[in-house]
Amino acid sequence: MTKGFGPMGQFQEALKRVKKIQEGGAKLQDDLASISVEGTAGGGLVKITMTGNQEPQTISIDPQALAEGHEVLEDLVLTALKDAYNRSTEVMQERVKDLTGGINIPGLNL
Repeated sequence: MTKGFGPMGQFQEALKRVKKIQEGGAKLQDDLASISVEGTAGGGLVKITMTGNQEPQTISIDPQALAEGHEVLEDLVLTALKDAYNRSTEVMQERVKDLTGGINIPGLNL
């Protein structure tokens, strides 16, 4: 084997990995869309579900939260939304890491 094949072989392997990642990307999007995560606040007074793609699905507000006043309710909703978003982001990062094998891909910011 000559010296020229070493880097070329590495380049070809990198291209194969990129192709595999591209092919897995569409499946990953479908998988993430089918996952539901839940964020909560106030001990469960407010619950928000979101997909792994961070699409909000449902919101549930316990009547007791309504009695707390609108400012408290706003804070609870925001806290539950942030919780759901963070959980969704964790799921997304884990799935992307599995797909890429831990390769850092510029622009994904994961």
